[in-house]
Amino acid sequence: MQSLGLAPQALATLLSIVFGAAVVRGLTGFGFAILAVPLLGLVIPPAHAVLLAIVLQMLIGPFGVSKALGHIDARLVAGVAAGAALATPLGLLILSMTPPDTARLVIAAIAVGCFGTFLVKRAPLPSRARSHIAATGVAAGLLNGFAAMPGPPVILYFVRSGVTPMAARGSMILVFFAAATAGTVTAALRGLLDARLLMLVAACFPLMLAGNHIGSRFFGVIPERVWRSIVIILLCVSAAGALMKLQ
Repeated sequence: MQSLGLAPQALATLLSIVFGAAVVRGLTGFGFAILAVPLLGLVIPPAHAVLLAIVLQMLIGPFGVSKALGHIDARLVAGVAAGAALATPLGLLILSMTPPDTARLVIAAIAVGCFGTFLVKRAPLPSRARSHIAATGVAAGLLNGFAAMPGPPVILYFVRSGVTPMAARGSMILVFFAAATAGTVTAALRGLLDARLLMLVAACFPLMLAGNHIGSRFFGVIPERVWRSIVIILLCVSAAGALMKLQ
């Protein structure tokens, strides 16, 4: 426990957060970082929470890539993924310049705001304009680097549009994997992935895999209104915790 830099109770809390967020990811196809990062930021420094989530998402990304390749529009996905990968280092830089308490509050606010993107009405088919593709990718990359949450722009571009659910899911998997890989490589080059963080990754990843598997098995079984209610409650808890940390 000491080698991980956490008291037993704090480590148990951290592992529980990762497992619970992974269940939601398996259940919905997205949302791991939106739930995990604000809550992890109440246990460990926000920058460490972001890095932990980025590396975990990079590690789990390949598990869905092969299935996604046959259901996507390669041009659209490549454009968004490239923008996300290029902008992620800037998001990490902004995070490193932000005081921990401020970062914790901003991350919680982003997470709460992210949920609104799941509720918007369907948009027209994704624009194929290069400017729109680039803007979606850059926005996803900035949010990925700062909060490990590239989802909202990608969800608005793919999930809430007229593309098929299979194409949307495959597109998200590939964009998130590209963003997480860029974040992991950038963090490694900047010397941010120390031995303690990597040990936390090793401790958390089996629970992430297990949670994702369990959530996937309940996909379509648990009513949508139930898991949405759970997510809202957890996001409110994380926002309230971030405010309490400022006191």
